[in-house]
Amino acid sequence: MKIYAGRADIHLDLYRLSNEHRWKHGRDCDMYPSDPLQAPLWTVIASLTHARRMLEVGCGHGYTTAVMASAAGPKCHLDTIEEDPLHADLAEQAFQQRDLSRQITVLRGRGLNILPRLKGRYDVVFLDGDWREYPRYIPHLRRLTRPGSVVVTANLNPLFGGWGSRLPGKPAIQSYLTRLVRDPHFRTYVVPGEWHSISVRV
Repeated sequence: MKIYAGRADIHLDLYRLSNEHRWKHGRDCDMYPSDPLQAPLWTVIASLTHARRMLEVGCGHGYTTAVMASAAGPKCHLDTIEEDPLHADLAEQAFQQRDLSRQITVLRGRGLNILPRLKGRYDVVFLDGDWREYPRYIPHLRRLTRPGSVVVTANLNPLFGGWGSRLPGKPAIQSYLTRLVRDPHFRTYVVPGEWHSISVRV
């Protein structure tokens, strides 16, 4: 944490609230916030892309959403998709408390239902939802990004191991990554350890 001079501490209270919510609601709750040590990544990506529009699929309590919005600054707008109504309510409350409501729009519904309705291009896209849907996101990723946009994909653990190695959906992740790596519209790197992928639109 000290290396990042506090940048990894941003919205850390919301990270804790996310975990407390999951512990309270048990195994059926899929609210797993990103590791706080990933927070400085969003400052780098926002700077590289000069982000003015960002998109997230899988909002949860809004921890990473708030981190992304704060990293990009008040001139950037962020759309975040959340299927669970309770999680969407909690996220909107969190954004109001942090004076981020004008900067963030919560879109309620499944990623596969919302993505076809979105228009324009995004500078940054973060996929942190149901990985079993990822292969069907690829046409939308092409349509909704521009050359120089960055796509970060989380929840690849079922394929590679770690905490999620026993989760279902390995074929979907393998299909998604194979298609993404071979897609001439993207240049993709899979980050070991955290098992994210980072793709640049070309």
